[in-house]
Amino acid sequence: MTSPAEPVLDCCRSDWVASSQQSFTLYHAGARLWRQEDLVDIEQQLEHVNTAETFTLRRVDGSHIKIKNPMLGVENPIWSPFVRFREYWSLVRSRPRNLPPEIYGCSYILEWENMSIEEYRGPHPDCEAWFRSYRETWQASATCQSVKTQITHILSSEPGKTVSKVVCFGLGDLTFRSPDWWHIQNRERPEHEQETEHDCALDSSVHHAVALTLKEAVTAASRTEVKLVTQDPSYTAESKSIVGRVAPEFEFVGRHGAGGFSELSDDCVVFAPFVAAPINQIIADLARPAVIITSKVDELVVMTLKQ
Repeated sequence: MTSPAEPVLDCCRSDWVASSQQSFTLYHAGARLWRQEDLVDIEQQLEHVNTAETFTLRRVDGSHIKIKNPMLGVENPIWSPFVRFREYWSLVRSRPRNLPPEIYGCSYILEWENMSIEEYRGPHPDCEAWFRSYRETWQASATCQSVKTQITHILSSEPGKTVSKVVCFGLGDLTFRSPDWWHIQNRERPEHEQETEHDCALDSSVHHAVALTLKEAVTAASRTEVKLVTQDPSYTAESKSIVGRVAPEFEFVGRHGAGGFSELSDDCVVFAPFVAAPINQIIADLARPAVIITSKVDELVVMTLKQ
């Protein structure tokens, strides 16, 4: 007489264990977490947010998964899709709590941002004047001259090296208008510590001014015309209009946060002062730019440097 089969318990979250091991194995075998063609593809898919029934994502292992589109057929949707990147450690170490197992192996996923608050607040009436003022102040500064000098030195140290474009990520929206909670908290501070909306808008204006300086310096060093492209999903239509009037050199790409990475190449300068994506990891898969300027270094890059 045979004994009944003993139950087999899955106590180790086998879906996550298998997926993380596969991602680790593939990456160390040379598989790329990101490919330019995939990022262009998802950017193009999201342009059809009102008509597409599903969106297709590519996993690291080359397989695909379809995601239902909640905005199909919706008129005047308040939700806008953007691409969120999952860096290396998210794929091999930290089991996601809010994703189904089918997405564990995706290095990029879709998220939806509610735009109703931005439309309610609207742009600040002085944002264009601020941008013009900040740009003039920056151009007259010693720091601006130092940036030009450094870029010229770097590019001249490699004879024959040409740069055709400056690619920017996360410069920030120029039409910033502070949310209600910011005004409440600001009023609760001592008077000498209170800020103005003018102060809060400084970063994005300076970032755009620096990007223009980089284009100027690279153009002078390369002695050829240089493109200036920028990607930031937070750009509003008003912000793009302001930039177009003040600095028409900018070309906007990647409205949903992915397509701009197809601009990465060996003959570009990257400027990413404030970006949510794991910029250094993405660059490592896609190109070897002449210069990379970022605000921080990814964990993966730190790990590599220590080895």
